[in-house]
Amino acid sequence: MKLIALLAFVSLSFQAPVQQPTPESQAWDAAMQQKNKAAYVDAAGRWEQYARDFPTAPRARQALVEAGVCYFSAGRAAQVLHRNTDVARGHMDKAKALFTRVTTEAPKELIASRARHMLGSAHLFSGELVQAEAAYSSVLEEFSMDRGYVEKALEYRAMTRRHLLKGVDAIADMERFLKDYPASQRVANMQAELGFARLLGTPATPYKPERWILGEPAPLEVLSGQVVALYFWATWCPNCAKEEAFVIDLARRFGPRGLALVGVTDHQQGQTPESILLHVKQKGYNFPVFQDGGATSLAYKATSIPYMVLIDRRGVIRWADSPADLYDETIERLLREE
Repeated sequence: MKLIALLAFVSLSFQAPVQQPTPESQAWDAAMQQKNKAAYVDAAGRWEQYARDFPTAPRARQALVEAGVCYFSAGRAAQVLHRNTDVARGHMDKAKALFTRVTTEAPKELIASRARHMLGSAHLFSGELVQAEAAYSSVLEEFSMDRGYVEKALEYRAMTRRHLLKGVDAIADMERFLKDYPASQRVANMQAELGFARLLGTPATPYKPERWILGEPAPLEVLSGQVVALYFWATWCPNCAKEEAFVIDLARRFGPRGLALVGVTDHQQGQTPESILLHVKQKGYNFPVFQDGGATSLAYKATSIPYMVLIDRRGVIRWADSPADLYDETIERLLREE
């Protein structure tokens, strides 16, 4: 027993001392805790302070990127109807400045790959589509070794190019993604987006409503020469409810400039002309709405709702996706076309 006690004493005597957290690690952990609480502005400030206090630390530039990500998240949270408010714009500008700083100071370091991708996303969610495409392209061109961010940049560039109405280029990116990353968790999503993209450049199918529920009848033939937005929705759809205010605001802002918005719904889940009319009047719909048996949804591949299709002045489909992903710049481009 004495020998066992002695060995235990000796073992305890030679245990390594417990390492105390350093000021650097404490500062990092404090910033991360705020980020995990979604206290993004406070977290961003802490990351920036970390970079000032520990400029030679291995994670100094990573801290700047983390600060940018937090400002980006704060900007997204401050958006209203998918558009930047003054507050959101201020956060996004800070995010872009930090990402740009990292890519300028360390253009060849791997951290610049993430910074460039996030710079693209900050531009994208600010509606700055040309700048977003350039940032994503720079990841693909200069950081081919960073497989994770090349995959993300390729996906986001494809999406950005669809918003820029570059259908052929977008499809090329999507096909490249499916070829290069067949095991990606984003394959199903990319296949769905490729389905939308294959509509681009094809003639719009004239619709044959069973009944116009709201507004004056607006068949596609009558709208020839205008930019048309077909909005597929339903009264029972919770995601449609989330986008109603955005779509109504879209018609309010762009209708006077030449955008003809038309709502399309069907009979699913017992929708009747009376229930649809009651809904659109209660919600303040300000554009024509018709009901059919689903033929229009089938023709335009509206397999999930809400869904929107943009048709140019020549009657050609140019964009198709959820209205939640529609940027003003995409509509502006269609309206500017002769």
